[in-house]
Amino acid sequence: MDFPFLKEAVTGLFTKSSCAMYPAVPSEAAPNYRGRIVYHPDKCINCMLCERVCSGNAITHTIEKTDEGDKITRTFYLGSCTFCATCMDFCGHGAIEFTRDYHMIATKEEDLMVSGSFIKKPPVKKPVPPKPAAAPAAAPAPKAEEKDAEACKPDKPVEAPKAEAAPVAEVKPRDDGKPVQDPAKCVYCTLCAKKCPAGALTVDRAAKTWVLDEDICVGCGTCAEACPKKAILI
Repeated sequence: MDFPFLKEAVTGLFTKSSCAMYPAVPSEAAPNYRGRIVYHPDKCINCMLCERVCSGNAITHTIEKTDEGDKITRTFYLGSCTFCATCMDFCGHGAIEFTRDYHMIATKEEDLMVSGSFIKKPPVKKPVPPKPAAAPAAAPAPKAEEKDAEACKPDKPVEAPKAEAAPVAEVKPRDDGKPVQDPAKCVYCTLCAKKCPAGALTVDRAAKTWVLDEDICVGCGTCAEACPKKAILI
């Protein structure tokens, strides 16, 4: 009786195994492996761009009103996540990180939830500037006798009024982190409005108007980064 594999079997009994001894010996993931998500709520500004680009609809958030502000909790459900890392690529503040941790065996649904919370304080409203003082009363019109005396004087050469340059108002950043437009630099290209993840900007190129909706602006700074003329200050 022929045993063609008998030699290999006996030899294997006295040689080291070529298999990975996982889980007895932990194995390191390959480079650039996209494993368990880590969420950094302290870096998040709630622009919600990650939720818009998530192909698996694995990212949700809830908002709870508190005395300090809105408590925002963002949750990543790894059961629906495709680990494409698109959310991390679009996050401009580094709030989403993909680790090399592949240990994601779960016995309950809560084990597949990654969440974090932060407080978003309401924007600081600037005080209303005082109204300008009323213009001084106009001088009384000259009487008829004064007009006749003025008419008898020899004519003087009339000098053309000198054109005075209009003062340029200095644009300063706001205290609440919202964007400010510099009309002297803006060309109204509408690029800032197209890049705004919250849709808080409305730009009319023909009318040369730039309007910010402060209620939905999250102060992410995307508009300032996208402006080719550096006409937006944060």
